Amino acid sequence: MDSKRIDIGVGSTLSFLSVIIFLYSNQYKVGNVTQYGPNFFPQILSVIMLFLSLMLIVNAVKGKSEKDLESIDKTGFIRSSITLGIAITYLIIMQFLGFFIATVLFLYVLMTFIGHKGKLVRIISCLGVTIVVYGIFYLFLKVPLPGGIFDIL
Repeated sequence: MDSKRIDIGVGSTLSFLSVIIFLYSNQYKVGNVTQYGPNFFPQILSVIMLFLSLMLIVNAVKGKSEKDLESIDKTGFIRSSITLGIAITYLIIMQFLGFFIATVLFLYVLMTFIGHKGKLVRIISCLGVTIVVYGIFYLFLKVPLPGGIFDIL
């Protein structure tokens, strides 16, 4: 397939997706106009994605697309797919186990999958990162996190 057609197709799809994200996140408005609400960050990201996808289309139309497309590395694709599966599983089990336990498990499984050596280092890292993220979001920013069935924190 021609790389110009691929770039235009991907750029168009991402442009459409960014408009959908912008409109969808618009429903999470805060009552006061002067406050940043939960819609602010997704809308900023969707505007950036729209700009970059339009630049991809413009470059493709100007003929600045890559001439030779490299093939997809099968091993890398499989590892990326497994990592995505682990992340999706994390989002699902977080609702049942809660943020703290699910995040520790997610980080441990992910670090094991990518080949990090040292069981004790993995455990300490997972607990440390989870405690810091919990502290930032729950204690400092006052963002409610899923407690799950154990609701330990």
